[in-house]
Amino acid sequence: MSIGTQIVIESWRNFGFGISFLRACLIFVLFRIGSMLNLLFLGLDHIFFPGFRRVEVENPIFIIGHPRSGTSFVHQLLSESHQIAAFKAWHIFFPALTSRVFVRPLVRFLSKRGLDELIPSATGHRVALDSVEEEELLFFHKLDTQFAIITTPLGFAEVDHRELRFHDLQSQTKRTKSVRFLKGCFQRHIYYTGRKQIFAQTHFSTHRIKTLLEVFPDARFIYMDRSPFETLPSYFSLNHGVVDQVWGMGNFEAEQISRYFRNRYQASIELCRYFHDVVENEEIDRKKILKIQYDSLRNDLVGVFENIVSFGGLEPSGELRALVQNRAARQPHYRRVHEVRPIEHFGIGEDEVARDFAFLLEGRST
Repeated sequence: MSIGTQIVIESWRNFGFGISFLRACLIFVLFRIGSMLNLLFLGLDHIFFPGFRRVEVENPIFIIGHPRSGTSFVHQLLSESHQIAAFKAWHIFFPALTSRVFVRPLVRFLSKRGLDELIPSATGHRVALDSVEEEELLFFHKLDTQFAIITTPLGFAEVDHRELRFHDLQSQTKRTKSVRFLKGCFQRHIYYTGRKQIFAQTHFSTHRIKTLLEVFPDARFIYMDRSPFETLPSYFSLNHGVVDQVWGMGNFEAEQISRYFRNRYQASIELCRYFHDVVENEEIDRKKILKIQYDSLRNDLVGVFENIVSFGGLEPSGELRALVQNRAARQPHYRRVHEVRPIEHFGIGEDEVARDFAFLLEGRST
């Protein structure tokens, strides 16, 4: 049974027949139509833009780590570089070059009139059609990402879909098919933008780090490291805000909500544990990893930037360096605008976090 069909089934189980279920069905139908059109346009790219096939994706950098660990900040900061082929949200929705010819005028029209916002900043992560967004969402076209769980009623199911998390443990065919699709998207976008370097924000793909290396042997990884006592409340608050925005948290029973966040908590443990074990067992070359402490983004942003420049082989412009200097001056005064609920609000105690993340917390203060 396909993931899309399971989402519809879970919508029925959660909502019964009503507006929310009909909305879920409409979204599913639109997604299926979009998927078929996407396949058509991707095929047409070979006719109208054949040059993309000759593009080499060299030395891609993947920004990984737990959500809310600073991945978005680093990704958006680096996207200011004219070297980096950053994806905006509409590029992710329409990866085919042929489709972008038709969609681009509409995006410009909506953006100029301030009508392109999809998710407000009050949720903790603003999404707009013309703003830089995380490349992990490209896997949504294959329904092969945790986003298919956390943003749909599938996240409230009694069965937690681990196959959408442990990508490196999927069959050879399935896991490489998804990453080769990603590579095709990268080739198209480099061709489209004329920019050579890929810095992709793919925190959930921490679970597919080995497969990424199979398809991109010269890939390297920036791992954002932040205490789970900080990431978990922020991440769960974001999930709560997005689900409430799209589906309405009031449509779910207390037991379902508790199960949703319990499953997200377990997924968080597994993501951090997976990376920890891969590194400790030396399953990948440590020279391919640059670990960045979250606190350094506030206390030494310029130093972090220089480390990334050296690691990624960038040649930043004077404009980008000036931007980083400006951001560094403002960092100590940054205050979030969204609400972050305490971890206990989600039915999880700090003692649990200390126990379950002991492998991560050893030798550091909480």
